[in-house]
Amino acid sequence: MKQILVLLLALCIFWQLKCTKPAGCVDSKAINYDPSLTVANSSCIYPELILRINLIMGTLPFEINRIYNLGGYNTAFKVFQCYLSQIQFLSKNQIILSLDDYYPLLKEGNIDFNLGQVNVDHYENINFNIGIDPITNSNILNYLYDANHDLSLQSPDTMHWNSTDGYIFLKMVGKVDRNGDGIPNENESFDFQIGTNQLLRSIDLIINKHVNAESDTIELEFDIEKLFVNVDLQTEHGTKTIDNLPLASKIADNLMNAFTLKP
Repeated sequence: MKQILVLLLALCIFWQLKCTKPAGCVDSKAINYDPSLTVANSSCIYPELILRINLIMGTLPFEINRIYNLGGYNTAFKVFQCYLSQIQFLSKNQIILSLDDYYPLLKEGNIDFNLGQVNVDHYENINFNIGIDPITNSNILNYLYDANHDLSLQSPDTMHWNSTDGYIFLKMVGKVDRNGDGIPNENESFDFQIGTNQLLRSIDLIINKHVNAESDTIELEFDIEKLFVNVDLQTEHGTKTIDNLPLASKIADNLMNAFTLKP
C-alpha cells in the first residue's frame, strides 16, 4: 500500500511539473518563435505580407487623365488595368508560397495586395503572370454558368471575356495629340486590349527579402512607358488582340521589361 502511495505521489509530481512547463510558440517559421520552449500553444504570430506594385510613367507617378509626353506626343490615359495570376515566391529554387487562385487587378488606386499570413523566411524570387492562367481562361465560359463559382473575375467594372480572346487581361484606353496642337483630344484616341493564352507573359524578379515583421511589404514598380517601346501612337491606334496580333504581341513582349524591384 505504501509503495502505491509513493507511486501515485511521484506521478502527481511528474504531471504537475509537466503541466507547469512554460508554453508558447515553438514554430520556427513564426515571428515569436522561442527555441527554449517545448510546449506549444496557439500564440504563434506570422507575418502579414503585402505586395505593392507602384505604377509609374518613366520617372513620374502614373495617374489617370494626367498628360505625359509619350514617344514625343502628349498623351493621357482614361483606363489602365491588368490582371496578375499565379503569384509565387521562391527560395533556393523551391516554392515557399504559391497563390494559384488569386487574380489581383492592378490599376490606379488598387496597387496594394494583401497576400495573407506567411512564414518567416527569406524570399529570393517572385514569379507571376500578366494575364489569366490558361486553365482558368479556357474554363471561363463554364464559370459564367456555375452558380457556386467565385465570379469576381466577371465583375463588369473590371474587364471582360469573349469567345475569341478569352480574358482581356491588359487594357489601356486614352487619347494622344496627333494634330500637333499639344492637346490630347477625344477624337485622337487609342485603345489597346490584350488577351489570349499565347500573349500571357511571365515575370521573374530577384527580390532577396527577409520577411520577419508582423506586417511586411514587397514593393515593385511597373513602368507603363516601357509598354510603348517601338509603338508609334500616331499610326498604331489600338488592337483588340486578334484584329492586330503583331501590335498586341509587341505590347505583350514589352511587359517583360516593365517590372522592376523598387529601389
